[in-house]
Amino acid sequence: MGSSDTFRRTSFCRLCASSCGVLVDVVDGRIDRVLGDTRHPISGGYTCPKGRRGGDLVHGRDRLTTSMRRTATGSHQAVAVERAVTDIADRLRTIVERHGPDAVALFMGTQQNFAALTGPMARAWFKGTGSHKLFSTMTIDQSAKWVVTERMGTYLGGRQRFADSDVWLLVGTNPVVSGNGGDGDGAVVQNPSVTLRSGRERGLRLIVIDPRRTETAALADIHLAPRPGTDAVLFAGLLHVVLAENLYDTQFCDRHVGDLSELAAAVSDVNPAVVQRLCDVDADDVTATARVFARGTRGMATSGTGLCMGPHSNLAEHLVAALNVVCGRYLREGEPADDRAVLMRHVPARAEVAPPSRGHEHGFRSRVGGVRTLRGELPSSILADEILEPGPDRVRALIVSGGNPAAALPDRAKTLRALRSLDLLVCVDPRMSDTARLADYVIAPTTMYERPDHTAIMEPFFPQPFAQLTSAVVAPPPGVIDDWRFFLHLATASGQPAKFAGRILDPTEPPTSEQMLAMMAGRGRVAWNDLIAAPHGHLAEPSGAVVGPPLAQNSGHRLQLMPDDVRRELHAALTDAAPAARFPLLLTVRRIREAVNSTGTRVPGLVPGGTNPASLHPDDMADIGTVDGQTVTIRSASGVIRAIARADATLARGTVTMTHCFGSVDPGTEHGVNVNVLTGTHNGVQSINAMPTMTAIPVAVAPAPEEYT
Repeated sequence: MGSSDTFRRTSFCRLCASSCGVLVDVVDGRIDRVLGDTRHPISGGYTCPKGRRGGDLVHGRDRLTTSMRRTATGSHQAVAVERAVTDIADRLRTIVERHGPDAVALFMGTQQNFAALTGPMARAWFKGTGSHKLFSTMTIDQSAKWVVTERMGTYLGGRQRFADSDVWLLVGTNPVVSGNGGDGDGAVVQNPSVTLRSGRERGLRLIVIDPRRTETAALADIHLAPRPGTDAVLFAGLLHVVLAENLYDTQFCDRHVGDLSELAAAVSDVNPAVVQRLCDVDADDVTATARVFARGTRGMATSGTGLCMGPHSNLAEHLVAALNVVCGRYLREGEPADDRAVLMRHVPARAEVAPPSRGHEHGFRSRVGGVRTLRGELPSSILADEILEPGPDRVRALIVSGGNPAAALPDRAKTLRALRSLDLLVCVDPRMSDTARLADYVIAPTTMYERPDHTAIMEPFFPQPFAQLTSAVVAPPPGVIDDWRFFLHLATASGQPAKFAGRILDPTEPPTSEQMLAMMAGRGRVAWNDLIAAPHGHLAEPSGAVVGPPLAQNSGHRLQLMPDDVRRELHAALTDAAPAARFPLLLTVRRIREAVNSTGTRVPGLVPGGTNPASLHPDDMADIGTVDGQTVTIRSASGVIRAIARADATLARGTVTMTHCFGSVDPGTEHGVNVNVLTGTHNGVQSINAMPTMTAIPVAVAPAPEEYT
């Protein structure tokens, strides 16, 4: 390209797990255009709307170019990051001296996961505090997956793959719109429409379960549209058919399952007629779907956040996993291993079971409801109570890394009240998000095209062994700092050592980002120079690893498909009381192409209309007495919001859909409406992970009074 101040760089997007390859055109030091990289061996030129607006995320008018400090008047003023780090360390030290280390908490958001160095360094700083109060977005949208492994155990041979399957089931996810990170199975994450169409062209049968005829459901061979919140009953019914008709994999179950008869007994009465009554899915369709899935030779059922955020989510996820187990959809001894480790350390696959650990019965116990840690984290749903409820270890200082809990957590009023009551709130964010606006300090970090990075932590989401390294595409503003370097400086200022990749970092001679990335990939199977020499990414050759035999001491371990607590949850799901007549509709979550959680919602012109409409079936709109474009009120047991009604014939009757993480704490600012005003604990929470219902929420919709229209 023409002049010396205009050039094109190869990189990859870091807004979601897809990590799509991109070409970035730079003019006069600013990103002018982001294009899909057609030479990228995984994404093949695909990009989404938010990815193509990467320049706005880097250079937008609301981008912070220096860190900020709250003043006595409540406004924010610029502060040098070095001064901010010193002040934060001093205030943390005072809080710990007075109240102990558990008065300090860390919240890790989704965007932290897309910078390879940030997560490890944030955790390294947090470990040095001695606190147990670790929270993340994982425990507000997908912690049911962790609960499954704790109660069922894990088969260590590896999962079957989409590329060589002849059947696949997707539930609670719409990958054509939002990449399906799912269980780290690599299914339908990159270039989703092409991936699904190619699978069907080679004969794959695609099953989609969603109350809406989503963009993904439109590509399916079978689409089941159950009543929102009844997924657990539907999967119990699918298991009933598989077991009653002897369609299960007897060899796999005999070797790896300890209680198949208990599972069969538990679902024996959940026949297709029961499913039809409770889920509004035709009984014949239930039977046909179970047969199609079970008679496939390879292929899995995989889920997204829609399943994990609904009623009976722990049970629903458990039964999805049980369906995979009874159908034997895992790699067997002697098969090529699913070895996608390229930059990360190889972990041998073995045809054995890691038994249920039930770590949630032994971890640190919160004073809030007696909830215990799950994989070292407390549920984010109790963060507000951890801040507000009196006690010697009440959270008084919160560091937020790459997240926006003010927008993401349930019971928005309580969440905002809690965040405002903190002695110290620090937010690492390139924008004044809702959480940042409440913070005492906002640390302005580099954004994705201003830092070097690689794909090490995204390897579980790639369909093949792949790695990519990128240098910084544009120079960052002088007042910002790499996220990881902030946590290193904070650890140093707090007198804590910081350990990374097995070694203690020297704060007097800190490594560069490039050196840190190389250290992180030190146990990988690709030479660093080979990675540097592959600007479009390195597609590694198969490692040749195979699934090994079980170790002798582990050969007796078995998966538990129907422990007592899961059986009780199934009984509860089958005997749910009917929704109150005053809440005749069910509000469900829907994702959009233009945003991932709160990222992208405020980019001008990106989200159509810039709002968060409430979509309803046209017949429901007629019954309510509203029309497309009219303002409506939506009321739940927790609160009430106003939104613009939109007609959507892809919805099942009785369903309303909106998107999470819109809204603003600034009065009079229009950034859509935040659905978490309607969420809370009024509909109960799940055992173990204290997960509230954040989709399939009973609501009532009515035309708004004239003063709001």
